[in-house]
Amino acid sequence: MSLIRISPALCLSIALGLLTLAGCTTGVRPEAPVLDNRLQEQVTALEQAGNHSAAAELYLQEAGEARSPRREDLLLLGAASLIRAGDTARAAALLDDLSAAELTDNQQQRYALSRARLALLGQQPDTALALLADVPADGRHELDYRQIRAGALDQKQAFFEAARERVALDPLLAGDPDAQLENQFGIWQALSGLSDAQLQQLRTAPPPDTLSGWMELLELTRLYLQQPDALAEVIPHWQMRYIGHPAGGAFIEQLLDNMRQAGQPPRQVAVLLPLTGRLDGPAAAVRDGILASYYDSPDHLRSSRLRFYDTGADPQAILETYELAVQDGAEFIIGPLRKEAVQILVQQQEIPVPVLALNHVDQPDQTNPSVFQFGLAPEDEAREVAERALKEGYSRALVLAPEGSWGDRISTAFIQRWTELGGLVLEQQRYQATEADHGPAISSLLNLDSSSLRKTRLVRLLGSGLEFEPRRRQDVDFIFLLATPDQARLIRPQLKFYRASSVPVLSTSHVYSGRVDSERDADLNGLQFCDMPWLLGTDDSWQHLKQVVGERWPEESARYARLHALGIDAWRITPYLGQLGGGMFGSYHGVTGTLHIDSGLQLHRSLQWARFSGGQAQPLVEPPGPATPAPESLPPAP
Repeated sequence: MSLIRISPALCLSIALGLLTLAGCTTGVRPEAPVLDNRLQEQVTALEQAGNHSAAAELYLQEAGEARSPRREDLLLLGAASLIRAGDTARAAALLDDLSAAELTDNQQQRYALSRARLALLGQQPDTALALLADVPADGRHELDYRQIRAGALDQKQAFFEAARERVALDPLLAGDPDAQLENQFGIWQALSGLSDAQLQQLRTAPPPDTLSGWMELLELTRLYLQQPDALAEVIPHWQMRYIGHPAGGAFIEQLLDNMRQAGQPPRQVAVLLPLTGRLDGPAAAVRDGILASYYDSPDHLRSSRLRFYDTGADPQAILETYELAVQDGAEFIIGPLRKEAVQILVQQQEIPVPVLALNHVDQPDQTNPSVFQFGLAPEDEAREVAERALKEGYSRALVLAPEGSWGDRISTAFIQRWTELGGLVLEQQRYQATEADHGPAISSLLNLDSSSLRKTRLVRLLGSGLEFEPRRRQDVDFIFLLATPDQARLIRPQLKFYRASSVPVLSTSHVYSGRVDSERDADLNGLQFCDMPWLLGTDDSWQHLKQVVGERWPEESARYARLHALGIDAWRITPYLGQLGGGMFGSYHGVTGTLHIDSGLQLHRSLQWARFSGGQAQPLVEPPGPATPAPESLPPAP
């Protein structure tokens, strides 16, 4: 997890490059001959005071009496001020009235920069990047160019590229310490979107460069997240490896300060779980994960008192149990686990003590400002498959899912995300999960039944027999398969039988039992799926904890591995929930995945990827590129 506080004075430019979008005064360089000294002083004072609208009016008033090319200079400056003022419609209209063909080279570059800023404000990062193509990266507008490009890459979640762009931007801001520190926060935030494996893979060999220094510092912070004093002891060694690194001053000071301030757990935490009833096994696994994580924490994090409460089999009992925990002095509550109980809590108007629920409600728009929702939502995994497929360069999908509400819900999540990203779903079929022969569904999915129908029609037309081999459709890039391990072991060979052995198959964690079973899983070879780091990762920071859980609960650690991980992350993330997604850090790298939070306080997971090979799940290093929708069309030429 990455950890840093952004002060109010530094605003929110990290996530979306708002420094760029605002066209900050650092990047504003009016041409000296455009205004006389008196007007130039007035405009500069207005811009520095944040009165960009008034500055735009002065530019436009002066433009009304000017001739080319001074008129175009003034209009471009006015449009830039309007963008900073948030008057994008008027700025766009001004730019529309300009003829790019009549602009000088320098004016065309400034025109492109303003157009790119407007595209970025409209959440069109691909358009912004395309507009920058004609602006030299190292020319007179390099500062503006790199700010806009960094903001666009932030929006695209192109984490590595965004960080690299901001590293190049950093020395250009040397004259403005606040802007430079803010840009360094942007580097940190971008790199925080990378997994540990990606950070290690992307770091360059010695001699170390600046970007590698940032990545190594982030790795150290994740390793010592709960021990800021230990991090302070190892930082001098990092500084010796990266002498003169830009993070070595104010950034590290603020990083350590905020790590010490954050991460303090509540004095008493209540855990509400259905420890009796039909969910007693899963509930016990979550409890054991919380306890394992608690006793694995540094001493200062074990100052919190843990109390467990049984919510029983009746979801309606949650309110009474919640009130009892509050009366007993709980300052924070983990649980409940049942979806119905979470629903009841979310609907309450008064929740005096905040809650980290261990499930999600069915309706994402149902939220409560005191209830965080954290669970192993399969919908997140379906969306992860869509994003992975786009990174692989695929565009056309087939969907094969079981009949029933579960299959409908998860396949719908995949289809919605896939179409948002510009992908096509060519066909979808449902299969009976209780049956062994899925031939009819697979045949329809691959259009083999249409091929057979064409053969029948030809026989009738010709009146004689034909040598015939059914031919599957050839327009598919991959198959999204939703299945349990037993179902996948049946379906994968049948896909091969129906001539689809060369079609990539992507799936969710549901195809993986979590245990090595080389003989039975040999039929799954080649299939790719996503799952949590607890089952796929090799992170040294928690391997010992996995060993402890396996030795303490050998049977449960195999059956309930994912629920143990849920309990571990539920405890570990509790002290940081107030900062997650806000001014402190954008994500938490846990054992269940990389956790992000949305505006409704729902936590979502980004997972790791693996491929079956030799009957075993082999982890894959995910490419650092973004899940990028199809490029938006460029604005019409003026």
